[in-house]
Amino acid sequence: MVKHIALAVLLFFTMSTSALSQTTIKTNSTSNTATLKAFAYFEQIRDQQFDDFLRSIRPSALTPELRERVLNMLPKADLVYPSGEYETKIKSLDRILKYHQRDAIIEIKVLRADTATAVFLAGAAILITEPALKILSAEELQAVVAHELGHEYYWNRFELARQNRDYAQIQELELRCDGIAVVALHSVGVDPQNLISAITKLNRHNEHPGSPSSPNYVGFNERVAFLQQMIELVSSKQASPAQHAE
Repeated sequence: MVKHIALAVLLFFTMSTSALSQTTIKTNSTSNTATLKAFAYFEQIRDQQFDDFLRSIRPSALTPELRERVLNMLPKADLVYPSGEYETKIKSLDRILKYHQRDAIIEIKVLRADTATAVFLAGAAILITEPALKILSAEELQAVVAHELGHEYYWNRFELARQNRDYAQIQELELRCDGIAVVALHSVGVDPQNLISAITKLNRHNEHPGSPSSPNYVGFNERVAFLQQMIELVSSKQASPAQHAE
């Protein structure tokens, strides 16, 4: 387990900036299948509310010892300690962490980098780069973190798919994380449309002519269409969202 986490941390720090971006515009032949499978995954949840379903599949948290080991691997020279408006934005993420019962477990770290993105780190932290913190509103940042927290539910499947270069599976899992974000945002009273506006801003910031696209994500328009479908599905099923404490 420790070796697995160490490799995950190493993988993060050796990724290129284009691969770090979780919103790269990409279209390929596997996208349609991945989108259909991801939506079917949520559509089949009929006998439970989505909140109950997520509670039933929520993984166990890292032990304090493993969590500390992961956090100690972060290069302290690249960490930023926000203040003022940025600190307020970070504080606003508490409601999303509490929804997933991770407010006392997963830390939010701000990383010095050029790319605007956020990355889930092995059940111990979510890393947010300075540009993302700057360009996103508090609600948009909550939406992005809601997506990242979805990665914990499928962490092992993500790692296996990455090892096998199963990009269709990775695309489906990324969309499942979008679906989890919609459920969480709806439940805490944040408009899920903020995830769409966040994706748009991150795409605009990270777009560089001639840069390679990632095979891990479906096309932008397809992703937005999936999110709109998820918003409609969750709104129709959870007509009266429970308001969680901030």
